[in-house]
Amino acid sequence: MADKLAESDDLDWKGALPNFAPKLGIWNEFAKDVAAMANARGGLLVYGVSDQIDLVGVDLAAADKKQMLSAVRNGIQPYISGVDFIDLPAPGGKGPDVLVVDVPPSELAPHFQYGWEQKDKDRVTFNAPYRINDDTFYMTEHQVARAYRERFARQNAAEAHLKACVAETTEVVLNESEGSPAWLVIAARFARPVPRMVPTPTRLEAKDVLLKAVKTAARVKDAFAGPAVLSDVLNNNMRVGLRRWVDSSFLVPDRRTSSHGVMVELHHDGTVTVSVDLSHGLGHGGGIAVNTQVLRIVVLEAVAVADAFRQHLAPDSPVDITATVATANTDHRLLPIDNGYGEFALIPDARHPRRFLPASTGLAPNADAEALRECAHELATGLLHQFGIELHR
Repeated sequence: MADKLAESDDLDWKGALPNFAPKLGIWNEFAKDVAAMANARGGLLVYGVSDQIDLVGVDLAAADKKQMLSAVRNGIQPYISGVDFIDLPAPGGKGPDVLVVDVPPSELAPHFQYGWEQKDKDRVTFNAPYRINDDTFYMTEHQVARAYRERFARQNAAEAHLKACVAETTEVVLNESEGSPAWLVIAARFARPVPRMVPTPTRLEAKDVLLKAVKTAARVKDAFAGPAVLSDVLNNNMRVGLRRWVDSSFLVPDRRTSSHGVMVELHHDGTVTVSVDLSHGLGHGGGIAVNTQVLRIVVLEAVAVADAFRQHLAPDSPVDITATVATANTDHRLLPIDNGYGEFALIPDARHPRRFLPASTGLAPNADAEALRECAHELATGLLHQFGIELHR
């Protein structure tokens, strides 16, 4: 404000807090402003600064953030997640105060605002606003069509990125394997890019992410009962990789362990891959053994790793996650094994597929313990159902 920064497509000065009609469904300027910025590149709505860029202040106690979020939730489709409120009280508690609303760019644009207003006659509106410099306009038909094409292109690119990560990780673990084990391969990526100003994670930060994830998985495991895998196998010795940090129990010959083969990668762009040998210690002459207990546990641990890394780099971004079971020998069938009564045995009446289809799910921002469990349950279910096995909660 001191620099008299003019309004732009990502900055809007607002002298007073937004007003809200007592009745739902009425056109709301705050929802329009949020949708307009999300449809562009995101930005800041700053309440307490006039159009002349004078500090007029607002009463932070009068800012009804619940009402503001309700306007976003009820007046915009699709929903815009990650809208954040930042209180800027005057130093010493002697106003004027400022409220900043941070609107993230949205991968789900175009967003439409709807409601009815009295203008000439009562009319219902359903428009996609967007910002150009310091003005708000409404998308024409061809602009809406282009926005949808761009959304679908982003979604296709995201799916292709996850598939490439799974393929790359699968190639690494299968080439490093002894024999023909089955590998669980999980990849996760942020739905929104990591902001440019966020620095590349350091080795220590990567270690802290993994430690935090292991503790989270132990705390929320619930139905995913069984001994931890990542914390028992990995020695938390992150090594540098190609734009990533890598911890592994088998890539470095001098550090190979006699436990499960495990690899965790934390990419600088926020991508996470987790892979584990599901056949370790389970020789079976009739096919390739798959330890379903380890599968369930590692799925939860991988979800916890993705969430911990998201919190470190881009906490308001959803996470897309996909998983599969891969093997180099597709001539043999995959056999589900579980530890029922103290010893591992083939699960009766199960299917024995030769290959797996990927299972996918998503993790919303600000996920609590229940959301983490639900995400892991959906991912594990998508895999175990291919054996004809139901995963009970």
